[in-house]
Amino acid sequence: AASCNIDVTFDPSSNAGVFPDTIEMPYNNGAELDTATRDISGTAVTPASLAISDGPTYDYGVAAIGSTVTHTFTITNRGGFQATALLDTGGLAAPFNYLGGTYPGTGGDCNVSLPAGASCTVVVEFAPTVAAISNDTIDISYNDGLVAQNVTRDVQGTGVVPANITITETDPY
Repeated sequence: AASCNIDVTFDPSSNAGVFPDTIEMPYNNGAELDTATRDISGTAVTPASLAISDGPTYDYGVAAIGSTVTHTFTITNRGGFQATALLDTGGLAAPFNYLGGTYPGTGGDCNVSLPAGASCTVVVEFAPTVAAISNDTIDISYNDGLVAQNVTRDVQGTGVVPANITITETDPY
């Protein structure tokens, strides 16, 4: 009436697919040699692999100082496993930010996990305060099922002084 436990490790290496097998445990039942069997199966998939749309660099174009331009980026999991622990690693700095100030941005729907084959969105704004070309990188960390990874998208935009129209003649002319 005793029992014991065995540990079985599933290690599919780098191959994706279904791997059926049978555990065979030979034993003596007191009268003869016998074998207990148990069918097992494991399914291996490729790790999560995230990609951000609009690459390699998304250009917000020219925007007047004091204005705001927004863009919605799509993050897609091209791998076979769920990506977990999605998090902005603090890569954005003024004049770039998530719309509303926090990840994933107002209107964005990325959560902490992204199933295989699924997509989500983040909304990033460009709000220039000086006349200059600005560059930054959206940097999202995640776990691919094996190790921590990062996916990035470079962004750029050009801040310019707003137009200022004056009429030189006296009123009325």
